[in-house]
Amino acid sequence: MGKSGRPLVWAVVGALGLAATYGRVALLHLAGGVVGGDIDGYENLWNHYWVRTALLDLHQSPFYTQHIYYPTGISLRFHALNPFNGLLALPLTPLLGDVATTNALFLLALVLTHLFAFLLIRDIVGSNGAAFVGAALFTYANSHTLAFYSTGQDNLLSGEWLPLYFFCLLRAVQNTPHWVAGAPAPPMGRARRGWAAGAVATLIITSLTDWQYVMWEVFTTLLYFGFMLLTRRTRQQKAVLFGTLALIGGSYTVLVGPLLVGPMVQEALANPWLIVAGESAAHAADLADLLGPGLGNPGYLALALAVLGGVAARRGRDREPALFWALAALVFYILALGPILTVGGKSTGIPLPYGLLQNLPVFSVGRDPGRFEVIGRLGLGILTAFGLRTVNRWLWSSVVGRQSPVVGRQSPVGNGQSTPPTVQPAALRFTFYVLRFTFPALVLLFSLAPFVAAAGQVTVDPPEWPAFYRQLAQEPNTYALLELPLFTEKGRGEDHYQAYQALHGKPRFGGRWSRDHKLDNPANFVKHAGLFHQLLLLDAGDQAAHFYPAQDFLRRTDYATQGQAILNYYQVGYIVVYKQALDSAWNERTFQRIIGQILGAGIQPTYEDSLLRAYRVPAGGPAVNPLTLDTGDGWYESETREDGVTYRWANTLPTDPNAAAGAAPPPGELYTMNLTQQPITATLHFTAFAFRQPRVLNVALDGVPLAHLSLPGNETLTPAAVALTLPPGNHRLSFRSPTPALGTGTPQDTRRLSFALAAVRLDAK
Repeated sequence: MGKSGRPLVWAVVGALGLAATYGRVALLHLAGGVVGGDIDGYENLWNHYWVRTALLDLHQSPFYTQHIYYPTGISLRFHALNPFNGLLALPLTPLLGDVATTNALFLLALVLTHLFAFLLIRDIVGSNGAAFVGAALFTYANSHTLAFYSTGQDNLLSGEWLPLYFFCLLRAVQNTPHWVAGAPAPPMGRARRGWAAGAVATLIITSLTDWQYVMWEVFTTLLYFGFMLLTRRTRQQKAVLFGTLALIGGSYTVLVGPLLVGPMVQEALANPWLIVAGESAAHAADLADLLGPGLGNPGYLALALAVLGGVAARRGRDREPALFWALAALVFYILALGPILTVGGKSTGIPLPYGLLQNLPVFSVGRDPGRFEVIGRLGLGILTAFGLRTVNRWLWSSVVGRQSPVVGRQSPVGNGQSTPPTVQPAALRFTFYVLRFTFPALVLLFSLAPFVAAAGQVTVDPPEWPAFYRQLAQEPNTYALLELPLFTEKGRGEDHYQAYQALHGKPRFGGRWSRDHKLDNPANFVKHAGLFHQLLLLDAGDQAAHFYPAQDFLRRTDYATQGQAILNYYQVGYIVVYKQALDSAWNERTFQRIIGQILGAGIQPTYEDSLLRAYRVPAGGPAVNPLTLDTGDGWYESETREDGVTYRWANTLPTDPNAAAGAAPPPGELYTMNLTQQPITATLHFTAFAFRQPRVLNVALDGVPLAHLSLPGNETLTPAAVALTLPPGNHRLSFRSPTPALGTGTPQDTRRLSFALAAVRLDAK
């Protein structure tokens, strides 16, 4: 290997050493448990499992799954899936296992981020040592890497494609490193086309990693283009620059747009519940954290070097790249501060530019402006490298000085030029090289020490693979698991329970999806499906009493005659209860009553250990009554009139606190199932009455209008019978009045009332 390749070898060795030091917890517990497994680590283990299962077993796109949120399934386009890491995991998992592979990918991300940043910064600055230090500061000297690593967020920890994209982009624009030739290269040749292809490929990989990084790459590219238009270049040079960027952007759009970008845009526009821009201020960077002591910045020594680098590079060929990356750092740090400036945890009320972006279509799906700091850190790393190179030059001139000429040689200070032929005493040269390596080492030591120390405090979470699931993995039958409590973060947590799927491979009604931790997804089956809804509420304290009181306004599903048929219809093989997730909120008495109604009084678990108990659901015949009926959302508590009629007023208050003024009130809903494989003709019977004034009552099935009824005022009881056809499966009946609700006129009763229902039943013909 020639001398030109040696710096890269040493950079690889150094990157491996720093990654092993920073990620020592993952390295020392490689197969013992996932780093950050108690937060997001096991969610990422499941991601690897699902990509493997989708591609190799099911031969389908990994962007949709029915293995969680069963039986309806859920799109994974806005989930932190990181399918590219899933591809990297394919050859590793058979060798290392799921846990070790997940930890190994954490470490690989750290190594590659450092190496690719080194390549980028070396191209810009021209000094191997300064580039290594700047890349290390970008990779490790920040609270975001620490947060991503400690919480097991491998999609965000996988930031290596960001510097690699800029490395390829700048090579495509300039053809050679900046420090070799500062001006843009002539019209595109084979080498530049190769680098442009590399930039496109890296953009595609980034799209399969995390879309936030794509957004930062695009924003920085646009900023770079605008910056270059203002530089002193000929029209031809600017045309070449524009053509290169257009080629990269156009190629990426053609290749990725129809498959990834287009479907995501459509999904974002069709699902307003994904919009979380209102939370941006809570996830913005705090100015006091960025400027004050602590882990919010790389340390004052690194910041001082960055300032020195910016000042020293203000002239000559370094001026342009230094100015651009200083501008990029400034712009992205300002964006990281979010829509409103926060200082010391207190909002100042001062609006910032991010407020203009947060409500744009699709962009409004994001809520983490603080992460824009990533580009700011890259800019700081580059300026710090300029500063270190300046120190090296000063050491060279101060320690060695000019001696009598002999033979020209490449300068060791990293300016990319040959020094005048000189002779230096060996002692002075030795002193220079000692200082040249000592000072960067001290910068790394003082800058990285607090972050490396903090990284040693992260925890690993053992998987505790249940023996029961190892048994289920041997069963070839296709069935689903109904795990309780549903969607819980108690006990081992939903991320663990989802990761167990890598062992048993059975579909599950629960799930952990990164955009739905609050269970806002309106397509969540168990929230709108009778029996499953009641099982969901077993862990919700007093909420169950609201939906399932002793007396209600409808003829409710009879679990004694319909419960097992419901479970069989949805192919439930086992009901599993996680013991560690049970606390005072869990209603064990109600669970025992329901399980006794479904599977028989005195039913005992089929399997039980310290982690779980499982009840096998036997196959049975069809339900005596194929139609179910249960109370849904949108009703006040059940009440009883003086004449003995039990009823419920519709609750017209918006369920979404961010709903626009004048938005239509939510409907009152009922949940029903057709437990056959054929449509059933039925009649919905109910009695309705209006509050104070006449109203129109609209009845719909799954959003499709069924009937429009006129209700007289003064709470006059009006019987109704609505004919309908129920397709197989689960459905929602909705009731809504377009006439605005009225206040009760009683200070103690703040409800707004519209209409009420009573004596609701659903009869099959």
